[in-house]
Amino acid sequence: MTIRRAFARLSFLFALASVPLHALAGTPKATLVAPAFDGPTQIAFSTDQVSKWTDLPLGTYRVPNSDVIISGHQKGGAAPMLLFGLIGVAVQSGINASHGKEAMASAEQALTFSIDEEAKEKLAAALADPAYAGRFTAEATADRRFDVTGAVVMSFANELEALPYVTLRVKLMGKGGKSKLWTTRYIASSGARRPIVGAGSWTENGGEALRPQVSRLLDLAIQTMLKDIATPYPREEASLTKLHGFFVHVNKPLQVVGYKLSEEDGRMLFLPKLGTTIVFAGVNVLDTDSVWQQPAGKKDRPLKLLKPDDPTLAGIAPKAVAPVVAAVEGGAVEAPAVPEAAEAEAVEADVLEAAAPEEATAEEAVPEEATPGAAMPEAATTPERTPAAA
Repeated sequence: MTIRRAFARLSFLFALASVPLHALAGTPKATLVAPAFDGPTQIAFSTDQVSKWTDLPLGTYRVPNSDVIISGHQKGGAAPMLLFGLIGVAVQSGINASHGKEAMASAEQALTFSIDEEAKEKLAAALADPAYAGRFTAEATADRRFDVTGAVVMSFANELEALPYVTLRVKLMGKGGKSKLWTTRYIASSGARRPIVGAGSWTENGGEALRPQVSRLLDLAIQTMLKDIATPYPREEASLTKLHGFFVHVNKPLQVVGYKLSEEDGRMLFLPKLGTTIVFAGVNVLDTDSVWQQPAGKKDRPLKLLKPDDPTLAGIAPKAVAPVVAAVEGGAVEAPAVPEAAEAEAVEADVLEAAAPEEATAEEAVPEEATPGAAMPEAATTPERTPAAA
């Protein structure tokens, strides 16, 4: 990324974060409902990867041959925990450094999986519901199609613990797939955070805790997506809510303003009033006890970094952990400390940049995918899944 592009991107993000809610012009595209059509529209889960240009922040790590993305470690002072393969290894505090290589190899194996086939099966089962009979079809339709791509994001909220998120990017394509008519995301999370490796971790016993959790989150994301497209939840100004908590890809607590679409049985659907240039823009499926909420006021900033000691975070903020020990050949080294309060502005810059995809500066100005013949951005740092694993 060039210096000019990086500066433009950060300038855009700072402008977004500093503007009060009532000053935002128009309605962000990510909050719009799907267009209504007569007759059913094809919906299909794609084996393509989520776009590194529009859906992943800088510095995320894609586990090779997998749909798993590691994020939240790369910004705001969090430890550089998940450097796999030839780059190095990092393990939970308390695991002996001499066992680090073995533990991390086991973790990487547990994180190497695809959700494609399971997602296709779950989507097909959901489409059998008579409620969707006139809205969706698995068969090809001539002039429009919903394309869905998915990923599992292991997102750190502190230096040790991560929470899995299932993210679905859905696009309504028209004119034989040549034009994009609508797009948003569906992002599901639930439950408590765990370490990535070690006792009680997501990857212990070959991912015994992770895989069932991903399966449940896939169900939540798919069901929410279908219901919201078929019978959209109202996006009403009266439902605007200010949430304090954690969101995918960002390891610092945030204030986010958006539409509360639904709340029942300890779960809520929350749609940030933000454009798709913010990687958690879209319908978020959240546990109500994982966030603090309050009706939004006209002067509330739509996106703001919170201080770790903000009183609203009591009971929902991740617990403090001991310094992470990185296991490398030759011994253990302590992870870098979290920046002091005097560096809050620099931390906010990191957090805001972590909330934007690699290639975004403004929602209207950035194409969804690279255009043939256009100047290509610098190479991404995240490895792609090989065709054999698709």
